[in-house]
Amino acid sequence: MGVAVKKLLSKRAYHAYSFAWLVILLCWLGVINYVSNQIFFRVDLTEGKAYTLSNSTKAILKGLRQPATITAFISGNLPPGLNADIGQIKDLLAEYKVYGKGKVRFLVVDPEDRPEVQDELRSRGIEPIPYQVQGASELSLRQAYLAVEINYLDQRQAFTNVLEMKDFEYAVTSAILKLSSEKEVGVGFLAGHNEPDAFRQLKTLREAVERQYNFSVVDQGSSPALPEDVSVLVVVSPAKVPEPDKYAIDQFIMRGGKVLFLLDGAEVAEEYLMAFPKDDGLDDLVESYGVKRNHDLVLDVINEKVAFRQGIFQLVQPYPLWVKFNVPVMKKLELVKDNAIINSLDSVVLPWASSLEVVKRDGVNATELLRTSPKSWTQIGQFSLDPNKLPPPMPFADGGEKSRTLAVLLQGAFKSFYAGKPAPKPESGETEKPPAKLDQSPETSILLVGNGRFVRDDYLNLGSSNLDFVLNTVDSMTLGGKLIGVRSRVSMDRPFSQDVSGLDLVLARVLGPFVLPVAVVIYGLARLQFRRRAKKAWAAASKEAGK
Repeated sequence: MGVAVKKLLSKRAYHAYSFAWLVILLCWLGVINYVSNQIFFRVDLTEGKAYTLSNSTKAILKGLRQPATITAFISGNLPPGLNADIGQIKDLLAEYKVYGKGKVRFLVVDPEDRPEVQDELRSRGIEPIPYQVQGASELSLRQAYLAVEINYLDQRQAFTNVLEMKDFEYAVTSAILKLSSEKEVGVGFLAGHNEPDAFRQLKTLREAVERQYNFSVVDQGSSPALPEDVSVLVVVSPAKVPEPDKYAIDQFIMRGGKVLFLLDGAEVAEEYLMAFPKDDGLDDLVESYGVKRNHDLVLDVINEKVAFRQGIFQLVQPYPLWVKFNVPVMKKLELVKDNAIINSLDSVVLPWASSLEVVKRDGVNATELLRTSPKSWTQIGQFSLDPNKLPPPMPFADGGEKSRTLAVLLQGAFKSFYAGKPAPKPESGETEKPPAKLDQSPETSILLVGNGRFVRDDYLNLGSSNLDFVLNTVDSMTLGGKLIGVRSRVSMDRPFSQDVSGLDLVLARVLGPFVLPVAVVIYGLARLQFRRRAKKAWAAASKEAGK
């Protein structure tokens, strides 16, 4: 009798022990679930943390003064291929809510079978997007809502197709920043001197600027005066700037305006493969601020390849006149210093650029942002653009091999070029009295680049960071660099490098989808076998104790 009771108590103790562990495990799961809702974190092992919000976005969300609402209008009947991408977007938008700390609401709305919602969206310019569905025996065209809308106070901005947004985080964050900014920032493109057309040759740059700033074309052909609502003036490759227009630019800087001078030092005739020194009338103006322009053409052993036709053949070869700046390499060689404008960039390519020299000015700090390798040289006077007729380095200081500066950022209080001089007389026909001349500026910024072609649509994609270089500069001048950290993570694609070996590629392809899940299954089976053996050992010990 006593042995049976002992055996029964041993079974009860075993089951009680197992039940207690189950209760403890459930309690811990409840605690973890509660804590995870209070404290959000995500483990992101991708390069550049592509699937989590950047610190710049978190800082912008932290600074919101009023609540913002992000609404994803997503159809629910999407095919599996689209659902995977939409799932990543929803996860990222959920992080906006978490890091908004109560200042960001995130809603998901399915407009399908809701005519009143569809009518409201149509009135706001949001329409369903067509997509193809390919089955075993059919190919059909369907429509779905794939939109995201951001609301802040009485303002809103919508993105009608999120799957086409490679720069999703940047687009959403910049929209939130633009809507929540108390003061609108105006960016003007100078016109009236045969500059590239902002709506044709500079279309990509203009559209990128419009997403964050109030864009305008400042046409000095109708009036030299620059409008008060422009904070940043972008000057791209003017033909010839007359004296009254130069004076207006100078006084714009004296009022605290920021300027990006993207200036060609040579006039390029591509059809003849020739170039000539270019006089745009701005040399004395920019030199008074702290940069001397050289009307040469810089060549470098680090360059971009270009395709040239020779007879019936098209040859691709390195082209020293298209100078390539690999920013990580430049920093490793200590050719440039750390600066928020360039730290996150990859490569910038300047086609047919001219060199610059820093001239020391009191109260002005000069930062050389782009410098060539020590193996660069120049053409001076007559220029040949033919890749087969480029001159070698010349054995004198100006044309010999050395590192050359092609982009300079000036920051400080500038003295007017017209200080101590009479203001230029306005063109005939102007009757308004000009404002009083200013001789000293407050703290402001000027960027000078010895090239203006690199931002044109025809050349913009030569360097992966050509556009970001300009946008980072405008952002640094106006928003304190808030968007630079977001813009550096625009691409969410992480393709395999061409240098990856076959074995590494096989391991990467197999390890994630197959090896890890199989390892979890093997662990589970091993754990089950261990428990069975332990239970048999316990039963055997209990039986032995009962004898």
